Amino acid sequence: MRRLLIIYVCLSLALLGGCSASLEADTHDVERLLLIQTLGLDSIDGGIEMSVSSGLGPEDAPALVMSVQARGIEDAIARLQNYSPENQLFYAHVQYLLLGEGAAEKELQKVIEWVDRSPTLRMDTEMLVVRGRARDAVVDVSEDAADITQRLASLDRQARSMGWTIHTLREAAAALAQRDGALALAVEAVPTEGKVFTDEQQSAAVVPMGYAVLGPEGLLEFLSPEASLGAELLTGDPTGLLITVSGCTMEILDSSARIEAARDENGAPCAVTVRCRLRTGVLERDAGEELSPEALDAALCQTVSAWVGEAVEKAQAFGCDYLGAKKAVLTSADDLARYGGEWDQLFPALPVTVQVEGRVDRSYDLAE
Repeated sequence: MRRLLIIYVCLSLALLGGCSASLEADTHDVERLLLIQTLGLDSIDGGIEMSVSSGLGPEDAPALVMSVQARGIEDAIARLQNYSPENQLFYAHVQYLLLGEGAAEKELQKVIEWVDRSPTLRMDTEMLVVRGRARDAVVDVSEDAADITQRLASLDRQARSMGWTIHTLREAAAALAQRDGALALAVEAVPTEGKVFTDEQQSAAVVPMGYAVLGPEGLLEFLSPEASLGAELLTGDPTGLLITVSGCTMEILDSSARIEAARDENGAPCAVTVRCRLRTGVLERDAGEELSPEALDAALCQTVSAWVGEAVEKAQAFGCDYLGAKKAVLTSADDLARYGGEWDQLFPALPVTVQVEGRVDRSYDLAE
């Protein structure tokens, strides 16, 4: 019995020693990993261009920023590894996926399928569409004191607090599968010369530009800022967004919207009505002639009606349901059976009426 106990103890000690060595090896392996936090893709002749940033390191060590051209995504990953100074590039912690304009037009489904199959990348990665090239955003915005990941995180916080929505790749893929249309926040890398004055000069910043409309085959168009606001009213929560109406800067305090269908004598949808309600608060107004409360309310309704109308008109013109109108119009299984197959022809032909109830809340100590 004593001999068995001695053997058991010896085996346990041996196993513990093995675990210690294994943990030490795992620690060294982890230390050799370099986490990629932002990944950008552009379409080029004969392939793609991939740009990556590791984000700032410990004690604000500069980010590693690289860009290569290759035949495909996996080939680009292999080439980037070849250029990595010493570490193994690790993609499981990518926070932001930036699609350049060309990649969004030509490679969207390929990117969705690649991420879905990837053992490391995640479908809940936030995706943005860059007007122009993603490389410009990743490379030009990254500097010694900050990098694209840090600036996108700041944009993310600002966008959410102001009512804009940054969708994940999974949300975009689901919308495309269910509605043949999706929205993605559009951004642009813009020069900062003459606008930012610090010891660490930065050459560019990334700013939101409204929404990009994605169809099953890729990017269809960038919505205007006004149509983007209309789309956000219909699909998201625009609370906190700043808008300008008749010289007044306002904040959206709360809102609601719904799409309804009128039907003919046969029960077929024959018209669409979009009903919106919103309440805003005045933050600032230009000097000059002031509108009466009633006139300002009317101006708000007229302005928002035009924004929503443009968003719906674009959805009809594109032939993709990025606003979710099909679900709102075809509300029953019978509707879907009768009209679902011809929705692409039915929806663009439906006349649209937009009705807005708006109230301007003058609760910011501004004289009425």
